Amino acid sequence: MMRNKDIILRAVQYIESNLKEEISVLDIADSIHYSLYHFIRLFQSVTGFSPGMYLQQRRLSEAVKELKNTGKKIIEIAYDYQFNSHEAFTRAFKKQFGINPKQLRGQLSLTGLSLLNPISSDSIFQSEKVRNEPPALVELPQIALTGISFFLGDESKITDLSKEWGQFTQEVNSIKNRLQPERFYQVQYWSEKQELGGFNFFLGVEIKNMDEIQPQFVIKLLPESRYLRFIHKGLANKVGYTYKYIYNQFLPETDYKLTRPYNFEFYGEKCLGPYNPESESEIYIPIE
Repeated sequence: MMRNKDIILRAVQYIESNLKEEISVLDIADSIHYSLYHFIRLFQSVTGFSPGMYLQQRRLSEAVKELKNTGKKIIEIAYDYQFNSHEAFTRAFKKQFGINPKQLRGQLSLTGLSLLNPISSDSIFQSEKVRNEPPALVELPQIALTGISFFLGDESKITDLSKEWGQFTQEVNSIKNRLQPERFYQVQYWSEKQELGGFNFFLGVEIKNMDEIQPQFVIKLLPESRYLRFIHKGLANKVGYTYKYIYNQFLPETDYKLTRPYNFEFYGEKCLGPYNPESESEIYIPIE
């Protein structure tokens, strides 16, 4: 007997094969021999998406790639992905990505766009763990950090910063005014000008004060703010699935507004190392 997860992965395969075809949620349910009623509830419970929302976000995400990589007219791409008009496509596109299709073509990079990749077994597993522990709304004072800062233009590398962490942990003992026990942070921040592309990262520890900071380190002050605190459970290289859940599933269903161009991860006593499946880290998203 097939597990629910495997049934949904079959439905996902059907969707992926028909992104440019005129299909309905009923067609998807029929493809796995489920009633519409039970399919909608099963899909939502396993993935966190309604089937209709998932289908539209996948179409829009693939449309983004065609807008950037081909010279096809916007209206052609809209029709290919089953939008009935230029206006309907533009409206859905702007709601999803915050810019219209024409503006996207003027950008040099897709950095900052919440593109939705096809649901996989790993993404189902990770999003289930995050959904089982809703985020907490917390108020944090200003946090003073010192550490190393670097830029990554290759987005494929942002889930594996083991080399950079190795470099930093070799030097952390030279930071004399760090809090004990050590409180490690990873800050990801970006330019509000999306066309610049890439991400800036900062790896650091919380400090008591800003005295006697050695020249190889930089200081970051995280401002007093309200945050949503999510828990990532599992391997460090799976954290991308947690971020996908936050930005593609959780936040679009809320009224929270993202207020600042950064987020950060905190590694406390429950962090057991990047390769321990029982490890926990905290993700903080500034909101209003």
